[in-house]
Amino acid sequence: MKNHRMSALHHARRTRSIAIVIVVGLLAAACSSNEPSVAVDAEGPGPDTTEVPEPTAPVETAAPTTESTPTTTVPPATTTTALAQPDDPFIVNTDLGLVRGTTTAAPRVNAFLSIPFAAPPLGDNRFRAPQPHAAWADEFDATQPGASCPQPTEGVTAALTVIPPSDEDCLTLNVWTPDDADNFPVMVWIHGGGLTSGSAHQPYYIGDQLAARGVVLVSMNYRLGPLGFLTTDELIAEADGESFGNYGLADQVAALEWVQSNIAGFGGNPNQVTLFGESAGGFSICGHLASPQSDGLFQQAIIQSGGGCSRLADPDVASVSGETLLDSLGCVDIACARALPADVLGAAAFNAQLTADNVALTSPAIELAEDGAFPDVTVMTGFNADEATLFTLGNDEPDDAELRALVGAFTSDPEALLGLYPPADYETNLARYQAIWTDVTFGCPAIDFATTVPNTYTYHFTYVSAANPFGLGATHGAELAFVFGHPEGIIGLADAFDPESIDVSGAIQQAWVEFAATGSPGADWPSDDEAGRIMVLDNPFELVDTIRNNRCTTVTALAGGDLDD
Repeated sequence: MKNHRMSALHHARRTRSIAIVIVVGLLAAACSSNEPSVAVDAEGPGPDTTEVPEPTAPVETAAPTTESTPTTTVPPATTTTALAQPDDPFIVNTDLGLVRGTTTAAPRVNAFLSIPFAAPPLGDNRFRAPQPHAAWADEFDATQPGASCPQPTEGVTAALTVIPPSDEDCLTLNVWTPDDADNFPVMVWIHGGGLTSGSAHQPYYIGDQLAARGVVLVSMNYRLGPLGFLTTDELIAEADGESFGNYGLADQVAALEWVQSNIAGFGGNPNQVTLFGESAGGFSICGHLASPQSDGLFQQAIIQSGGGCSRLADPDVASVSGETLLDSLGCVDIACARALPADVLGAAAFNAQLTADNVALTSPAIELAEDGAFPDVTVMTGFNADEATLFTLGNDEPDDAELRALVGAFTSDPEALLGLYPPADYETNLARYQAIWTDVTFGCPAIDFATTVPNTYTYHFTYVSAANPFGLGATHGAELAFVFGHPEGIIGLADAFDPESIDVSGAIQQAWVEFAATGSPGADWPSDDEAGRIMVLDNPFELVDTIRNNRCTTVTALAGGDLDD
């Protein structure tokens, strides 16, 4: 399978990534978990919506295949924290001081919310690497959700999703842990949002359901938009050979370092960490896979709708974008930008990207894989069947000429690309366009990556619940309610899953936790190197050899230029 990666496709992928960056700029406001929700209190999501197992016990859920249900094997309790811990399960001693948590809706799972992991990035710390947080003398109240990082208050994400109020003092994380956890696998969530929006404290990211299956779950905030990803010539000079522009990624590294120092106190194993994230969270993981600053901080990764780990902005291009932003804000230097109100910067239109700074990031992760330099990390990656329907919500039906023009944004040969999507297979031109967009932007890059990186597990999420909000199908972010088990608050869905959706959610949660615990999502789910390489996540799960009409090799070539490039 890997032999298909010919030099022409390599060139096509590189060229296509430039076009994708343009497209992503249009999607940035929407590329988060994109399913509306409402706020919940600190103690949990309200009414139980799934059957939550007792923590650490083997879990019976819908099987990932039609044959058997794997159970999570929790490693033996051999690791103890270096810090003395109180007997009270709601108090944990960290390297900055004591934190007090609270109960959750899941039985015997406790939550520790909005714990600072870095100093507030204010004043001179704005547009700089995260700095250490001062210790606290008194017990820290970790019972309430915290602030989001500054971000736009308008756009798709803001319209569809309740996001907690923002504050520049936002570098905090959450921990959900079974009250008897001891050396459990750790899962660390990175939220999506196009690197411009979203929050670890959004209600549908509550981690109690996954923690109840035998893991310690962490989620973190990171700086967004220009506050997290601004590059200018002045910032490059100010960095003086150190990393620049990737401040949000550096925040994520600081959170992972906090995990290494403190997670044992919450019952987690710092040597068994799985990163997982969706959309911008997924391509943040791509950055960690490529960054030496993240070496050793995690052992496994789940990339949900994160593309093909091939996107990395040129610093000169990123600097021009940054200077344009400063001009639009009336600033001639960084001192002016550091003095602006955070909400002004957070709301500014900005195409946030990971930038090749030649320190944290030099080459995309897929190029490291091609060069045999990929880190020793086991990966699961995948995408949803109808990713693009979210981004075309409300679009008019294009006529044939308009469709060719739209597809021309992806390729120099729109007729050839359209030829892979026969009109007879689709009810409308808009549906054809959505399928092409899904393949070019999400699906084929993910398959390209999976066939390049050794020992990678691949999934394709196709399940559509009976509710099917807005008629969008398995759209971008649709899997999130099933991964976290929290459908309540999502427009168009009831407060509780129907029985079939409970089964699907249980099967997905089981596979994710099994992967975190063992490095494999299940005995019946082989890696991409083995026969039957893709697991279709539906009811039931189905192992298949190919998806998307096996057209991705041709799509990749066409979306990067001519087939004979």
